Amino acid sequence: MATQWKKFNNEQHQFDFSGDALKQNWSNLHEGNLEPYPENEQLQEAWRRYHTGDFSEAVAIGTELGQQGAVVTAFATVIYAQYMEQDSDEKIRLFKQAITLCEKHIESTPNELNLHYMHAVAMGRYSQFISMVEALQQGYGKKIKDALDNCLALNSSHAEALVTCGGWNAEIVDKAGAMLGKIMYGATKEQSIENYQKALVQAPNSPVPYLEYAYGLQAMYGETKLDETIKFLEQGIAITPTDAMQALDQQAAKRQLGTIT
Repeated sequence: MATQWKKFNNEQHQFDFSGDALKQNWSNLHEGNLEPYPENEQLQEAWRRYHTGDFSEAVAIGTELGQQGAVVTAFATVIYAQYMEQDSDEKIRLFKQAITLCEKHIESTPNELNLHYMHAVAMGRYSQFISMVEALQQGYGKKIKDALDNCLALNSSHAEALVTCGGWNAEIVDKAGAMLGKIMYGATKEQSIENYQKALVQAPNSPVPYLEYAYGLQAMYGETKLDETIKFLEQGIAITPTDAMQALDQQAAKRQLGTIT
């Protein structure tokens, strides 16, 4: 149950979006995903909880709002599962729950770009967790790309979708190999790099494109581009995080940096 979820707790980063602070910081908070500022006060509170790391309450409020709260519910569920849930079976359950949520609401609101984006992210994280090879056998390679294409068709400037496209290409090249990845899925190293670079242009103040670029380079090139991987990790870590999600991203990146330096 979401009511049992731990809250984000970091002495170095404390986030406060009470009152007008949420609206004042909204453009920075959503630079990467272009989510519009909500007029509904309950939805504002759900996002406020999400950005401070109270993912349980974000899900509770978002679920109560139904369709209107589906995006914040998906965001909170996936980020909690990815970074804060320790139990393997529960991680899988939460990723699958987010996938189902997005699929349900995409049917009634097909123009909601962040439902398509979170659908792709949830499937991607689920695929990484069960192993990309198994996921490809289950057809997730095409499903993820289709969801990303749907998001980018609605707005080609969606930096986080571009980042995820970069990661999609990188993961398939890494797991299937460059030749098979290109033949079976159309995935290439060149497209991966192009998507990461586009994302950096669209969201230069967010750590996410830098960190994900680093992970993609490591997956595709390993030791041969280690210096560049380290550079992007350090750049992403150096940016002041705007919310709990970015702080959690950076915590994971610091651990990754420690394993390769």
